[in-house]
Amino acid sequence: MAKLLIEVPIPSMGATVNEITVIDILSQAGDSVSKGEKIAELESDKSIFDFEAPCDGVIQSFACRAGDILEVDTPFFRIETEDASLSHLQVEGNGTVETAEASSAQSKTEASQAGAQPLAEIAPVPTPSSSKPAATVASGGIRWTPRARKIAVDRGLNPESITDIVGTGPGGRVTGDDLDNYKGATAETVSQAKAQPATSGSLSEQTVCVAGIGYAVPKSVRSNEEILKEFPGKTADEIVKVTGIQQRYVISDGESATSLATEATHKALEMAGLSVADIDAVIVATLLPDQPVPGAASALARELGIGQALAFDLNAACSGWLYALEVGRSFIAGGTAKNALVVTAEILSRITNSKDHETAFLFGDGAGAAILTPQEGGHRLYRHELSGDSRYTHAICRTGGGAMNPIPRPGDSLDSFYIQLDGGVVFKRAVLAFSDIIESAMKRHGLSEDEVSWIVPHQANARILKAVSKRVGISYEKFIVTVGKYGNTSAASVSMALGWAAEEGIFEEGDKIIFCSVGAGFTYAGGLMTW
Repeated sequence: MAKLLIEVPIPSMGATVNEITVIDILSQAGDSVSKGEKIAELESDKSIFDFEAPCDGVIQSFACRAGDILEVDTPFFRIETEDASLSHLQVEGNGTVETAEASSAQSKTEASQAGAQPLAEIAPVPTPSSSKPAATVASGGIRWTPRARKIAVDRGLNPESITDIVGTGPGGRVTGDDLDNYKGATAETVSQAKAQPATSGSLSEQTVCVAGIGYAVPKSVRSNEEILKEFPGKTADEIVKVTGIQQRYVISDGESATSLATEATHKALEMAGLSVADIDAVIVATLLPDQPVPGAASALARELGIGQALAFDLNAACSGWLYALEVGRSFIAGGTAKNALVVTAEILSRITNSKDHETAFLFGDGAGAAILTPQEGGHRLYRHELSGDSRYTHAICRTGGGAMNPIPRPGDSLDSFYIQLDGGVVFKRAVLAFSDIIESAMKRHGLSEDEVSWIVPHQANARILKAVSKRVGISYEKFIVTVGKYGNTSAASVSMALGWAAEEGIFEEGDKIIFCSVGAGFTYAGGLMTW
């Protein structure tokens, strides 16, 4: 039979749907595919669906890449086939999608609308693997974080003999959390375990030392199953598929943003080898302090016993901690402060509507802290890039509780006092913005995909992070992802992910770590840290 070159468009998912987000592309030019074979994963108004090949054939080219937002009925890909039933899609040409340039322009337009610089054209990049392992490897091929290996040995277990444990850390690494849930092996003597080896110029190059890191979570865990009691039509598997979240921590009696911030600070001070008397600046990023006045930073300073120090709060939503890090770095570089405590504490459970399917499963509580100093050596924090786009203030908001609507009137709906979210807008803009932040940091510091050791992103949603990974060509194994157990903790999420990874011993000296965040507003932040 004669071969046809057809051009397959982006499908329509209903009269009200005008755009589709390409989450992942599973095939590439030259691949032979069968009718019904999954070749892409698409998203439409928070619904994920598989795109299957409409016929047998050989794919010639795609008009987009993962993360792109395309209008319905625009070209998606070209395929060579013998299926005459699709002759109405036949095009002339050499197999390259003629509108690829237009698709690229669309992608650049979307990037611009997301408040980010248009991304340069890049060829599809094969998923790279880290050239330097960040974990010890047992003889059975299981990778362990240094902390997990130490815990196993302290418990009398031999990591070399354990073959039935499931690792949930980056790249499938076994973490300390995995050992808490592990029931498989019996203890062996420590002697049976094999010994493991221990493992100023331009503005963009100005750095300060991150001397200490710490994080804290509440005592109580809230599972998906508990929240699902309000949504009888949904299942736990659906929640995990859409968000990647399995549980979150929420405060209980006796806990507060200040108490969590205090715990995180003590851990950071211990790592830094400093006392509270050494701190002369306290910066707290939060969108919900324990009380409006005085600020959270002053309350924290009092709780810690820091009598004389500059102290203030800032609110950049989910980007808050990275904004605060850059402010702290600038204060030290400019001589305003010597040793800065940069903290974030978020109690989102207090402003999450348990009956709102958009937000009920997303948010959790937690805190993180870092100690910044002017000393040489250590972990180096570079200047961060901060930006935003106020055209999307409606996408994530909480309009109640401010001066215009301080308290609900009798009979009023309480909806405005909870976080409200337009998931479709957030997903589309976040993928583009996260990608641009990462690529901008790489360009600023002359890094290739292979030279980036780790990405520590705001833990918004696992789907977003996977789409970003595909778009920037950096393996998802290099993303520190803690959203599954902590949920989205807004400004605290980057600090908690960093603290958790540091505690697990995942980072190695010299690792290049890129931070990135997108927050309500929209606010954008990102930059480089060298471990």
